[in-house]
Amino acid sequence: METSGKVTFDIDAFKKSFEALDVERIMSYFSPSLEHIEIGDDAPPKSPRKSGAAGIRGAFEGIRKAGMKVHLDNPVVGEHHAACTITVDFADGRRLVSNTIYDLRDGKIIRQRDVYVTDPQ
Repeated sequence: METSGKVTFDIDAFKKSFEALDVERIMSYFSPSLEHIEIGDDAPPKSPRKSGAAGIRGAFEGIRKAGMKVHLDNPVVGEHHAACTITVDFADGRRLVSNTIYDLRDGKIIRQRDVYVTDPQ
């Protein structure tokens, strides 16, 4: 979306494609050079897991294939950053909850930072 010469990030459209698990549409919001950083259960702050756009694509393809549900709540967006809470409902009843911050450039996500926790098995 573009407003008065500035490129902005359409968080509402992103949420719709995210929750619909429309992988191609979701990927259109990410820069091909995305830096994805995860801190969580098995990725402590001193050794976070790092990946890129291919990792995000693989995660969404896996979630869709497994029939899981995802929710994007509490979205906020500014000129250079966006944030939200992501919930993934696993088939076995467990949940993953992530607080996520996106760094934006030219309307695309260039960096995603997730801090998450998952219910134990």
